[in-house]
Amino acid sequence: MPGTRAQAKNIVDTVAGYSNAAVTAAQILNEYVIVCFGRITGIKFYAATAGGGACVGDVLVNGTSIWATAGSKPTLASGTGEFTNAPGDPNKVGVRPGDRVTVQINSVTTTGPARLSASVAIEGNA
Repeated sequence: MPGTRAQAKNIVDTVAGYSNAAVTAAQILNEYVIVCFGRITGIKFYAATAGGGACVGDVLVNGTSIWATAGSKPTLASGTGEFTNAPGDPNKVGVRPGDRVTVQINSVTTTGPARLSASVAIEGNA
């Protein structure tokens, strides 16, 4: 399965988000407060029901995207399935206690997909 991955033995938490209905631009799937030092290592977005066009996901730390380049964000061109899931920029994936991690839909072209799930793995510092 393509996408980013993390060593399972080091995962301390997972931020998961879900929407049963068609998603909309700027829709927050989940927001989470970090409790340990670590980094974001694995990111997956998946849509089970097709929408009417492209859909772009995003992961933010304290309100700032972990991707400096918009074209690197998780994207589903159309239909269903796994988004293109790219790792975040290395200097933006570090987290500390109290940081807010937000999983959201950045944009949709027409009607967003439904039954959309997203997971973000937090790897603890050993």
